[in-house]
Amino acid sequence: MRKLAAGFLLSLLEVLLLLLTPAPAQDSISASTPGSPLSPTEYERFFALLTPTWKAETTCRLRATHGCRNPTLVQLDQYENHGLVPDGAVCSDLPYASWFESFCQFTQYRCSNHVYYAKRVRCSQPVSILSPNTLKEIDASSDVPPTTMTSPLSSHVTGETLPIPGRRSSQRDKEGS
Repeated sequence: MRKLAAGFLLSLLEVLLLLLTPAPAQDSISASTPGSPLSPTEYERFFALLTPTWKAETTCRLRATHGCRNPTLVQLDQYENHGLVPDGAVCSDLPYASWFESFCQFTQYRCSNHVYYAKRVRCSQPVSILSPNTLKEIDASSDVPPTTMTSPLSSHVTGETLPIPGRRSSQRDKEGS
């Protein structure tokens, strides 16, 4: 029965994907760069296909059971990123969770927190600054003692503490973080 339900959900998502037609970027030419976020107008069209909420929930159930590498979900993710799912950190319009280590992590967060229509946005800082590996390299190469601060995501998604340059451990200890 479970396989039958999953098959139905995949078929439904495939039908939704057939309805997707490439939307021309109306905000700027660079907005349609492969791997870039959709424009507000494009997101309107994209989310219209996932409305009412049960359609977004269906997609989330598929993501929970099949993961981000499922070919149908990859196709949906590619559409949301102008044809190319980005590697590395991405940013969102969520004020309490503004960046994620990967697009997959962002989509899983959207699903698990029922914020189905949260948008991916351009990062205000270079993605390399947000990457935990880059932060570790910065800490390792500096003479400043290692420092840590809990990222906005750590309690919600990763549970790990990420080092943030320029923030001393003594500041964190005084604040009780």
